[in-house]
Amino acid sequence: MTSRYDADTRALWMYAHPVGRPCFTPELLADVVAQQQEVELAPGTVDFFLNCSSVPGVYNLGGDLDLFRRLVEAGDQQALMRYAQACIRAINNNVSGLHADAVSMAVIQGDALGGGFEAALSCHVVIAERGSKLGFPEMMFNLFPGMGAYSLVARKAGPRIAEDLILNARIMSAEEMHALGLVDHLAEPGTGEQVARNVMRSMSSQLKGFRAFQRAKMHAFIRLTYQELEDVVREWVRGAMKLDRRDLRTMERLVKAQNRLHAGPEIVSA
Repeated sequence: MTSRYDADTRALWMYAHPVGRPCFTPELLADVVAQQQEVELAPGTVDFFLNCSSVPGVYNLGGDLDLFRRLVEAGDQQALMRYAQACIRAINNNVSGLHADAVSMAVIQGDALGGGFEAALSCHVVIAERGSKLGFPEMMFNLFPGMGAYSLVARKAGPRIAEDLILNARIMSAEEMHALGLVDHLAEPGTGEQVARNVMRSMSSQLKGFRAFQRAKMHAFIRLTYQELEDVVREWVRGAMKLDRRDLRTMERLVKAQNRLHAGPEIVSA
């Protein structure tokens, strides 16, 4: 992961470029959380925190399926829980404005699947380029997206939409997700970052009000707490440890497909 700071907008741009498959490897997660903590330790220095990708055509394909498979096969529930907790720490930090009154933004330029879409939805503002594919395919291998998907979607679009997207493993276009209210701003292909700059400029005059509103939401009945994320993720770990050989083979096939195609023009949903 690399970062750059724009002093004019007081914006910190974070670009993910994991080695191998463009998913949330433990190394990428560690870098994300470390960068978030740097902002938290320097409150007042960052107004906007932007989550981006340097991988062409991919925002993030989600959890590290190869790691999941290996940990389930080894029966290592504790290691799987440690990985999941790292995920929800990053999610909670975005939801909480990095505990530094920063506005978290996702700039989706390509496919955001599973945990990748969860990470984007945890941000205050979601920008997606037209044609990007977004969704939760985890039911393909008998699991559910456990790092905040239901909590985040239910709050933004309603419980029935959350259940439909998750249980039917729907992969939809950015345009369709925008119609559901899960994407805030659409951008033409290749213009996601420029749209983000436009959004930041348009927010600048009302930034204090936006921050105050986000803080207020943390006290409202719809607030998303770390405890809720942790409770859900424990159920996710329990479910993962019950996957059978057929489910793990499906996961393995998806990993191989991602390995073959992640640099190509199309991305296999997983």
